[in-house]
Amino acid sequence: MHAPQSRWLPALVIWSVVALPLTARAQDAEVVIEWTRIMQTTLGTSVAVPATVRPYALMHLAVFEALNSIDAVYLPYADRVDAAPGASRQAAAAQAAHDVLAALYPAQRATFNAALEATLSRVSGEAGRDGARIGAAAASAILKLREADGWTRVPPPFLLPNLPGYWRPTPPLEAAATFTHFPDVQGFVIASARQFLPGPPPALTSEQYAADFNEVKALGAATSRLRTDDQTLVARLWAGVATTTAIPAIWQNVIRDLGRARGLSGLETARAYALTSIAIHDALYVSFNAKYLYGLWRPITAIREADRDGNAATEADAGWTSLLGNPPYPTYPGNVSCIGAAASRVLARVFGRDDIPFTATWATSGAASTTRTYNGFRQMADEGGRSRIYGGIHFTFDTLASFGVCVPLADYAFTNYLRPRFPSAQ
Repeated sequence: MHAPQSRWLPALVIWSVVALPLTARAQDAEVVIEWTRIMQTTLGTSVAVPATVRPYALMHLAVFEALNSIDAVYLPYADRVDAAPGASRQAAAAQAAHDVLAALYPAQRATFNAALEATLSRVSGEAGRDGARIGAAAASAILKLREADGWTRVPPPFLLPNLPGYWRPTPPLEAAATFTHFPDVQGFVIASARQFLPGPPPALTSEQYAADFNEVKALGAATSRLRTDDQTLVARLWAGVATTTAIPAIWQNVIRDLGRARGLSGLETARAYALTSIAIHDALYVSFNAKYLYGLWRPITAIREADRDGNAATEADAGWTSLLGNPPYPTYPGNVSCIGAAASRVLARVFGRDDIPFTATWATSGAASTTRTYNGFRQMADEGGRSRIYGGIHFTFDTLASFGVCVPLADYAFTNYLRPRFPSAQ
């Protein structure tokens, strides 16, 4: 992990990004947006969400570092690359993104090469060559910084005794725990996941446990008659059912749309993406650490075996099944809630307020897309959290714990990373 940026640099800020014509600002931003789309397409929906957060963080940081090396508005994440006057921002952003993608997914290099060539063909002469050199150096620096971050480690087994409250593989697949190495990877903004550790889940015999147990039992059952059609839709959308828009892509699309509406420059767009991506990565770092520390069972196990929990306010249903399939790891806290908490808080800080109306669209294959309207970032994050109760795979206390630690984590990321070189720039 790179150390927090704890002091202002005593140097003259080059405010060239502010002076760019609107058309140039928009063109630079579109290159950043396009390479985010390329990454989204590369990852698709077949890759498990926790496996996508590192690639997004790497690419977005590299693009930010490249553009910031030219404009020098913000403190770098690693080190600023020397930039020749007049270097092309579009070439720098495209080359940085290309090099990260090509390093991570070499089998698709031809696709990335074609996309890079399309960008470079619009940039003439020395400016394009200088920009490409900056982008390549920025990507190389970020990849080098993260080459031993623990993501290549073989996930260790996770086994718990068959005792009340302990996680066990869930039906129907009974799959072994995955991403068990995540608690030992290197954070992008925090040195240890214990820095934002939630307290333990409520005791099985507590009133809160019983209340949340009964809520998910009623709302999250596959055959629930209490869950509304809209709640069922929400559960399926946020679980990636019948949609080609995955998490965290839905949050990236919010950045795309609001950035365009507000005329953000390429650098400003890249910073919003990068801050969101590194916060999301570390939110899951925190979440998985707590999951494997506490090892709490999923609702499906809890409901089927409620006669073992010692709580008179819960009742077992041996045939109960959740609407959604259960991810193969413990329940507490919730990953989607941690992602939403981190992303929504970062975006509220980036755009200066939370209550900004916007829409988010989930694309589908061969069917009409689904667009939902929100009055603010936190409202969208809250919906993501509630979707897991509607889907029957989380308790409400999972969601509350996620927001309790991942909102402060996002504040920590925003305060300490990629910040303006002088306070007046914020």
